[in-house]
Amino acid sequence: MRVLGLDIGGANVKASTADGESISLVFPIWKNKEGLRTVLQNLRLLKDTPPEIVALTMTAELADCFSTKAEGVEFIIRVVMDEFPKSIIRVWMTSGEFAEPLEAIELPELVGASNWHALATWAGRAVPAGPALLIDVGSTTTDIVPLIDGLPVPEGRTDLERLAACELRYTGVRRTPVCAIVQSVPFVDEDGGDGSQAALLIPIAAELFATSLDVHLLNGDISASEDETDTADGRPVNRQASLNRLAHMLCCDASELSENQLIQMAAYVASQQTQQICAAIRNRCDYLKEFSGASQKPQVLLSGSGAWLAERAIQEIGESRFSQISSLSEMFVRNVSNCAPAFAVARLAAERCLDDLLPVVEW
Repeated sequence: MRVLGLDIGGANVKASTADGESISLVFPIWKNKEGLRTVLQNLRLLKDTPPEIVALTMTAELADCFSTKAEGVEFIIRVVMDEFPKSIIRVWMTSGEFAEPLEAIELPELVGASNWHALATWAGRAVPAGPALLIDVGSTTTDIVPLIDGLPVPEGRTDLERLAACELRYTGVRRTPVCAIVQSVPFVDEDGGDGSQAALLIPIAAELFATSLDVHLLNGDISASEDETDTADGRPVNRQASLNRLAHMLCCDASELSENQLIQMAAYVASQQTQQICAAIRNRCDYLKEFSGASQKPQVLLSGSGAWLAERAIQEIGESRFSQISSLSEMFVRNVSNCAPAFAVARLAAERCLDDLLPVVEW
């Protein structure tokens, strides 16, 4: 059976077949929501053969091209229905069920921001016993989902509840504005006449001059890509452009600051982002201990394009605090980690099929 999983986010569309063939496409939906149709038309995962089932999850309903999240949910579902008219379409909900499209439109509070739950429901089987944390770091956000015996046991279900519970941190490895990570940076004045270096704490500009992409590129954790221009200034993803973008955070350009000063700045911002993720992980470890009533060390399952940052946070906390650390990218023949929610919802759909139909929620 041909099953296609779609994870439609505000900045990227991710698609995966149930056997792990996947693709991630940059698509800022707020700029041109109708362009979603073209993106879906150009997917080539199934070699022009329509899938029998399309399983959908999303976060793009929050994009500001929609006046309400309900409007966003309905728009996304109807576009998918239009572009896959011969396919059975099922929409994942945070209740842990699939729904038919028209039913899903009536339940936006369960359909919106549901991709984390689909991923946790599917990936939880890799940690079938005891407490665990699924930590998924993407380009924009970090999800930290508590699991018990392979099942998600989140304290929050909506984005608001999850933000309050430290299960959603709006920080990622590419799109997070630097000014959302820090408000000031230590700065070494290398122009001292006596050869001394005075460290100053300089407030940064509250402006979208640079993002976490620039920070992690300069630190060597993200590779340059001359063809990619999804950056703060629309210029390529390369070292010189990142140096200049980061310099703008101090209301300078790269000609006014040394490369060493900017590299130190990038290292500091990265360390602060890591600490923010560490704090959220520690919080959810305490929650798991209280929830389960046991002192058993939790397992950790890492996922996402920024799984390396989660791994760094785990090392900072101390690996001895966890019983086992595993990565989705190492668990499958194909690396599905970057498109994990799309793969997860495809697998869930394939597993719940019966006579080419998915079980539908009765309300």
